[in-house]
Parts: sequence; C-alpha cells; structure tokens
Amino acid sequence: MTTKQASAGFSLAEALVVLALLAVLLGLAVPGVASLRQRHQLQSVAEDVWNSLVLARSQALVQQTRVALCPAAAAGVCDPQGQWGQGWLVFVDNNSNGLRDADEPVLQSRGPLPSGVLVQGNSTVRLGMGYGGDGRSESRNGGFQSGTYTVCKPGLSEQWKVVVNMLGRPRMEKVEAADCP
Repeated sequence: MTTKQASAGFSLAEALVVLALLAVLLGLAVPGVASLRQRHQLQSVAEDVWNSLVLARSQALVQQTRVALCPAAAAGVCDPQGQWGQGWLVFVDNNSNGLRDADEPVLQSRGPLPSGVLVQGNSTVRLGMGYGGDGRSESRNGGFQSGTYTVCKPGLSEQWKVVVNMLGRPRMEKVEAADCP
C-alpha cells in the first residue's frame, strides 16, 4: 500500500517562474511611475506658485497695503536677476519697490525648486508680482500688472502656466510642453 503525501509548498521552478514574471512586470511599470511622479512634481510647483499669488493678493486686501512676490536669492532677499530656482518670497512691500528690505515682514518663503523644475515669468512678471491694498495687481510704478509664469521640466510632454489677469486674479492651465531651457 502506497500513500502519496500532499505537497505543502511551491517547487523551486515554480517560485523562479513567479519571480521572473514579477521582475518583467516591475520593469514595465517603473518608467510609467517615474513619469507620473515627475508630472505630479511639476503640478505641485505650479500649485505652489498659484497659492503664493493668492496669498499675496488676499493679504494685500486684509492688510490694506502693497504685498509682493519675488524670486528669492540668499538670506531672504529678492533676486534682481529674476531667477526662481531658489524659491520665492511673499512679503509686505512698504516702499513699493518690489524688493524686500530688512524691515519688511515676510509672509511666506518657498525654498529651492526640485531638481530640473524651472519657473519662468514672462517679461512683465519675471522680477515678481505686486498687489495693491485694493487687491489689484500693480507694477512697481503703480500701473496694472499681468503676466504668465511657466512651470516646466525639460523632457516632459506637458507644462503648467499660472496666468495672472489684469485684475490680479491667478489661474492655472496645463498645456503641451513648448521650449523649456
């Protein structure tokens, strides 16, 4: 009389086949996940720009004074070259010069951008954006200000634009990628 014992696990060959299939599936999924992460990172930076503009506008209304946003350089000052890679500052601009002075309070400070992500303002907002006490966008000389910030990363098929209209209201839009130096 012979009795068969039931197998209690997988054979080595079965386990290797399953591992090989998992490796192939993982290899197919990783590039898609990396691209998804990069697109999400880009959208997050665009939302940060939008949020900072909304904050500057609302604080200008609340405090009834000029509030500005500018690209940050080192030590809490504005970058006079308009380079946004080190982040940006939202501050009360008491003297309406668009540059943060030591006695002007910082309302928000955004740190350096993720590697490869670029924020660029067009010619009217490259050096920053200001809001008067009535919540309208205004340039350093008091005229209205509108413009577009582009958030991009080389190699991605999409980019974000944060558009500020002539009243100072920002909006976001996703567009196909154009040039992103």
